[in-house]
Amino acid sequence: MNGGMFERYNEEARRSLFFARYEASVLGDRTIETHHLLLGLLKDQNDLLTRLLATADVTPDSVRRVIYERAGTGTTPIDTYVEIPFSADAKQALRYTSEESHILLHDHIGPEHLLLGLLRLEQGLAWDILREQGLALARVRDALVMHVSATSPLPGELAGMLAAIVPGAAPRPHPPGPIYFMTPLDDPSPGRRPIAVASAGVTNVSALAFSTYADRPPDGRAQSIGPISMAGATLPQLALLLESFLGAPVMVDDSGITGVFDIELPGTFDSAEALIAALREQLGLDLVKSVG
Repeated sequence: MNGGMFERYNEEARRSLFFARYEASVLGDRTIETHHLLLGLLKDQNDLLTRLLATADVTPDSVRRVIYERAGTGTTPIDTYVEIPFSADAKQALRYTSEESHILLHDHIGPEHLLLGLLRLEQGLAWDILREQGLALARVRDALVMHVSATSPLPGELAGMLAAIVPGAAPRPHPPGPIYFMTPLDDPSPGRRPIAVASAGVTNVSALAFSTYADRPPDGRAQSIGPISMAGATLPQLALLLESFLGAPVMVDDSGITGVFDIELPGTFDSAEALIAALREQLGLDLVKSVG
């Protein structure tokens, strides 16, 4: 693994990796596997991690017991000075960990993101156990978004914007100034496919990338947006997603078209003009900025 990959890890996340290596050595394993990463997470008394596990009514101790029962132990513990590499699955989980932090617009990587990475991998002993315990990626991610939004809003209210995508989140006030009006055109369109309300699930931003300059501008504005993928989304939820990039409220005139959609908008956009053109061509949505 590239050492630079861990630069954004906070102290708690680094401790988790240290404990993962320690657990592998105690169990006599020659590689650090996903269940060692999970044991490393559970070693620390992390309130946020405990809260996320509680979405499935499980505790760190109960998960830890199951891991030890399933993993077993090697013949002989490995000395602490012996290097133990990450397995292929563990490396992929760590890549997903970094991606989850970016998806959620977080500047750091913590144990909570490592839990999301393990859930997203969908293979390995850690995922098997987490799945059996009732942990699901979408539910844990939504719980993290809501927690961050309620306790430590990000610059530019990015966390509030993301929280508003989660059903049941309280609406946030619009700042003063110009606004955008979004109007649906012909339906259906290539990237906006209507689905039956009965089959719609929790809105999920499965492929969202915001990027900001290394020295984030004072207003916290996102400098680019895309690609966007949303499942079971309403047009007002899409509007909320666009507001942070546009720097202005987006009001939806959906009097002619209502319902729930699967939305796919490929590409990355670094200007309002490019985004507006793509919305019209691929999603059949007309976005117009007010003069005021």
